[in-house]
Amino acid sequence: MQSLFLCVFISVPVGLITTSPQVIAESFQYEDDQTDILKLKFSSEYISEKLLLADRNRRENPVLYKQILAELALLEKSFTTEQQSYYQFLQGYLAIYHGDYEQADKLLSEILNSSADKLIKFRANYTLINVAAAKKDWSDGLRHIAVNKEMLPSITDKEHYQLSILTAIIFYNQLQQFDLVLKNIAQVKRHNLPQQHNCFLEQFTLEAKLNLQQIKPDNVSIDTGLDICKQAGNKISTNIIRVYRAKLYLKAQQPEKALAELLPYYDEINTTLFPLLITGMNNTLAKSNYQLGNLNIAEKYALAALRVNKNNTILKQSADSYKLLYQINKSQKNIDLALSYHEKYNALEVAHLEDEKSKHVAFQLAELKTFEHENQITLLNEQNTFLAAEQALSNIKVANIQLIITVMTLIIIMLTIWGARLWRSHKRVKALSEYDELTGIYNRRHFAQIAVSTLKYCQSADQDLSLIMFDLDNFKKINDNFGHICGDWALKETIRVCESIGRKNDIFSRLGGEEFCILLPSCNIEAAVLRAEACRAAIENTITEESGNDFSITASFGVTDVTRSGFNLEKLLTDADFAAYESKHAGRNRVTVFEPQKDETGKSLGNSWSVAP
Repeated sequence: MQSLFLCVFISVPVGLITTSPQVIAESFQYEDDQTDILKLKFSSEYISEKLLLADRNRRENPVLYKQILAELALLEKSFTTEQQSYYQFLQGYLAIYHGDYEQADKLLSEILNSSADKLIKFRANYTLINVAAAKKDWSDGLRHIAVNKEMLPSITDKEHYQLSILTAIIFYNQLQQFDLVLKNIAQVKRHNLPQQHNCFLEQFTLEAKLNLQQIKPDNVSIDTGLDICKQAGNKISTNIIRVYRAKLYLKAQQPEKALAELLPYYDEINTTLFPLLITGMNNTLAKSNYQLGNLNIAEKYALAALRVNKNNTILKQSADSYKLLYQINKSQKNIDLALSYHEKYNALEVAHLEDEKSKHVAFQLAELKTFEHENQITLLNEQNTFLAAEQALSNIKVANIQLIITVMTLIIIMLTIWGARLWRSHKRVKALSEYDELTGIYNRRHFAQIAVSTLKYCQSADQDLSLIMFDLDNFKKINDNFGHICGDWALKETIRVCESIGRKNDIFSRLGGEEFCILLPSCNIEAAVLRAEACRAAIENTITEESGNDFSITASFGVTDVTRSGFNLEKLLTDADFAAYESKHAGRNRVTVFEPQKDETGKSLGNSWSVAP
């Protein structure tokens, strides 16, 4: 869930600024001229007080803030250099308030390149982090964070020291760099923070741990975060944390608890008028009811989420809403409406993924630039040491050395990038050549290679070896009745439940279609039969509602071992295939052990294949 910017303004109507006669008298100097017109010159002290007053009210009272800046604009010619920089910073902040991020960027960036006070430069820099986030210019934001880190050791103002780190935390949170969020939170927690800041830190900590899968719904840190935010009077962050807990309940397949977590606060959340929170709550309630089978209620909450997020400004939330509406209408056989929702979901999901991709690329580029910067610093230090020792060298020789260093650096970087790409390509090709793309287990060809080696080893070591072959029953009906997506889900779920009860050294393979094989080294026929029966029961007990449809899955198993079929892979597969066919012939959903004395010329399950030993 995205987070609030630190530069959120709270509009509070106020009256006009009033200044006492005494203050006016002290702040003006009166002088006569030939036309008897009173000329007023504002003292520097008066201007400084007005600038401070505007600064104090820029978040809590934006109306007063804008009014003071309007007054100060009339006095700009009387500003000192320091006051001009301060005024320009406040004008940049006002541009953020109006949503004019380009103007804000221009004003604040000019301060960085000026002779302004160090603290004003520091504040301008960390405010530019917020501007970059609003513009989704992630690279620029990371650049300002790097500058911030360099400036931090020289900053003694505790308030702005803390605010700068909080700004970086919010930026990293939006960039989804949750490890860095936790690292920065640990850094800022060493300071004595106001309750409101502690509340924000608890919210960001829980969000980071939620996304890093480091927390469960009953974790005591969630209750701690709720207590801190309640004490701070922050209803938005309090309820955001409640939504986090509800999401964790959903992930743990406990939709009833998710509903119990949010429904008592439904009205309170709506009164916050915070779209991100309200949309997240409605989507979570919709998903909870969908898990419970309450499709009409789920649809109501999903539509409510879309009404709040009507312009799809929160891409991920909109995508979640449309996906759920698609699933609901598909289940209700509203095909046209389901298709419409799916198209909208797909478009939003693509946009969301593009946004995530841009964040990832920006972060990787920033890391590369940081790496290059550190290397350049190291190289320059070495170069300076060398130049100090060799002052007699000519300028041409120094230039040549610098050129060589630059070329070598570029070559190293290019070779590193090329090597990394080659390594990734090798991993991809290896995976494609050895594993079944859908289920993630060995494909037929790679299984044959491993199986032959395993047979040779077991034969030389005089060890048992068994082989299980099984085929999903009536799988074509699943595809025909519920679609290939559902069929793919059934295949993957079958593999998941079978692998969960197996050994690490078992060799699992998809031979083709819905036909699978398990090679069991150091396993006698009795243990293999028990394993096959356990797999059969696990497949039969699969809960299929998670696929969006309700159907049953069963499989027919055939089992043999080297005592019955020898150490020949083709013979083992043929005999196990024959036994599996016997299971099909006997009524399906059962385990059959191959017996050599039986007639082995029966019909095969199809797709027979030969492997050389």
